[in-house]
Amino acid sequence: MSRSRLTATLVAIIVAIPLIAMAVPRLAAGIITGPFDETVRQIGRGDEVNRADLRIARASRISALGWYDLAQFESDLGILNYTLARDEERGTELHRKLIDSAIAADLRAIELAPTAAYSWLRLAQAHIERDGAAAANKIAPFLRMSYAMARYDPRVVLTRLDIALLFWNDLPDDLQRETDEQIRLAMKWFPRELVHYTRTRNRLSQVRAALADDPQARARFNIMYFLRRDIPRDRS
Repeated sequence: MSRSRLTATLVAIIVAIPLIAMAVPRLAAGIITGPFDETVRQIGRGDEVNRADLRIARASRISALGWYDLAQFESDLGILNYTLARDEERGTELHRKLIDSAIAADLRAIELAPTAAYSWLRLAQAHIERDGAAAANKIAPFLRMSYAMARYDPRVVLTRLDIALLFWNDLPDDLQRETDEQIRLAMKWFPRELVHYTRTRNRLSQVRAALADDPQARARFNIMYFLRRDIPRDRS
């Protein structure tokens, strides 16, 4: 082998070594978490998940984070801790420990990726799960960032709307206006769920006011709410 070819080969090896070294931790982390990704997806779909599966998926994320700091792993850890906590009796040491761990994981996810909309929203959920009505003065910043990062994401509209309707009287004016927009989106995408949340949160006047500028949507909502039946939305 000529000296120039030998030199080129050595240079290529030297360049490749750090690239391989950087790739191995992420690859290892992916191998650890991959078999348990479906558990996280089940939570996202609202499916009932076996508690043992939740614990295993949680352990996989903790192990993976020992290899590679990734916002998605932290976010997954947040939702797994939060889901486990909701199966525990409120006020117990284990419940609080799991909720505090969920909050810590989502804060780390946001530190790694400030656009992590699900983590912003789950911080609001976790504070409500831990503090109940006392969370009213803590959730506004989290809702505000969730709106900023995923205003039109159908996957978070209903959860965010439910929280906003629950704490409506405590929301600042800007978040009430943001919620009005979410109500209009929910009427287009999830009208039955909107009616359900309106009833459970006792927010009829607020929802009807948000729909005031769309007579067709408001009429459809009124029929669904008062007559308990639906009419197809005009898609023209």
